[in-house]
Amino acid sequence: MKTNILTHISPFAILVFVACNLSREVDIDLPEYDSQPVVECYLEPGKPFRLLLTRSFGFFDPFGVDSNFFQNVLLQDAVVTISYNGQTDTLYNTFSFAPSPLKVYNYTGLNLVPATPGINYNLHIELPGNAGVIEGQTVMLPLVPIDSTVVQFSPDADTVARVLTYVTDDPNTENYYRRLLNYYSLDSVPEQDFLTPDRFLSTPLLAFGTGYELGEGDTVYNTIFHITKDYYDYYESVQLAIIGNINPFAQPSPIKSNVSGSGNPLGVFTCLVYDRDTTVVMR
Repeated sequence: MKTNILTHISPFAILVFVACNLSREVDIDLPEYDSQPVVECYLEPGKPFRLLLTRSFGFFDPFGVDSNFFQNVLLQDAVVTISYNGQTDTLYNTFSFAPSPLKVYNYTGLNLVPATPGINYNLHIELPGNAGVIEGQTVMLPLVPIDSTVVQFSPDADTVARVLTYVTDDPNTENYYRRLLNYYSLDSVPEQDFLTPDRFLSTPLLAFGTGYELGEGDTVYNTIFHITKDYYDYYESVQLAIIGNINPFAQPSPIKSNVSGSGNPLGVFTCLVYDRDTTVVMR
């Protein structure tokens, strides 16, 4: 016996099925995007003063890699100085890079960054063509060392292991951390990259761990950054902005920069104080 399924469906359900096939094109007028200078300056103790100065692009702007890529992206011919402890260092418009992990810069100084905690640094940038100035301030934080890194093999499957990393937090100060975990190489995509404040700790001991996913002979790079509140806010806003760009239901997230001035900049000026431990998984 043959049955027509449409006779057993309510008229409302049929209307829903038909409506699902409807489509409508909508034109949205987006405001024209104004490019902004972008500052990334991370002062690493014992490393030269270095800075990357680029320009931002709109989400739908063409961003091809061609012969004019660096000319279009890099902001050249600015006057960049960093002042600290009564002296001022000039960062010259010179291209440089740091390997492992790879970082590039287009402004580099001649002196090395002092490692003394408590030093205040002031950034001043005069953009070319009277396009304005950029200012920023930061402070050198003390190093929070890694106390120990422990390898534990699984009690259920002794061929896989995890790595636990311990640091001691100062309960008398408000601290912020960035945890970075790489397998095999510092240039690899991080397995973990997240921020954490210390306000949720009930003890001074702070522990970071992996899952039981490592084999004997694997190399693990644990990096613990002691970061300022400004850098915490900046990096968190960058992560939220990335999520907002790939999720059509997410709210747009503005970048929380700690640089300002008439140049209308984006970016961050901060000290990068970290301890890193390289562990080869062994029994």
